[in-house]
Amino acid sequence: MYTKRIVLSTISILALLAFPARAAFADMCTTQYGGETTCNPSDLTINKQVRNTNTNAFVENLSATDLTFSAGSDVLYKLTIKNTSGETFNPVYVKDVLPSFLTFVAGPGTYNADTNTLTLELKEVIAGETRTVEVMARVKNLDSFNGKSFVCVNNYAEVKALNRFDSDTAQVCLGTSNVLGATTLPVAGYADYMALLPFAGVGLAGIALLKKKS
Repeated sequence: MYTKRIVLSTISILALLAFPARAAFADMCTTQYGGETTCNPSDLTINKQVRNTNTNAFVENLSATDLTFSAGSDVLYKLTIKNTSGETFNPVYVKDVLPSFLTFVAGPGTYNADTNTLTLELKEVIAGETRTVEVMARVKNLDSFNGKSFVCVNNYAEVKALNRFDSDTAQVCLGTSNVLGATTLPVAGYADYMALLPFAGVGLAGIALLKKKS
């Protein structure tokens, strides 16, 4: 009897040595929207998109052959956070880092002008839930271009909860003059501002008043 126990224990130890447990955060995986990141597991994701003002559709990127935003133009981004796990995450931390050529206009969360970063905390993101967040940014004045007439920039966003992490970017291209047939694009429509109004505070109250007068 004791001999059998010793043999079984020895086999169990050898099995653990041969197939050690995988350490947390050691997995490399490809996110749902492209790019490689360290995750364990990959069931909390973020997708960063930008609105094409010609079609009003949100896309992954706008390249040099697409629209060109110039100084004073508004750029609308959308973050889609998905929880495909079987558990509730609380809280979920989201960070959105704007490129230096853009400045924050409206959106939920707390904006740090020094780092050009918006941070927010989502409560009780339940299993299978998808949440979206819209962020409005504006292209800075021509002085911020530092002599450049055209540049493409990436907007970075990330999501964290427990040991989950994911990130994504969305590209837009900016110009100081008539580039690819596009000058200053029209700012976002009134409907977009109204969608952001609950998060933007009194800073956007004037938009509603201007619309009412027109």
